[in-house]
Amino acid sequence: MQGGNLRHRVTIQYQKPPETTDNFGETTTAWIDLATVWAQVDSTSGTEMVDKAEWRAVNIYSIRMRRRTDVTAAMRAIYVGRTFNILSISEANVPIEMTLICREVI
Repeated sequence: MQGGNLRHRVTIQYQKPPETTDNFGETTTAWIDLATVWAQVDSTSGTEMVDKAEWRAVNIYSIRMRRRTDVTAAMRAIYVGRTFNILSISEANVPIEMTLICREVI
């Protein structure tokens, strides 16, 4: 892995279990920063789908970064204000890097 390709700052977040309720009795969801890392963010595919009777764009990205053992598919990534839900993690038999396959939240 060449460090020069890792030119994007990405924050990995995990979801804190709901502990409080708001004034309407709804549980609140909080995302907590786990780490901010250097990564390579690339768009891999895009399509459109119907969701609740309206068309929505679905963009899939790969985020390549140095391997971490504390990142799971239940987390999300933030890059320049955009949110990416992690769909899967590929370690591809390379002990020093991992690739997060993500869907952009639009």
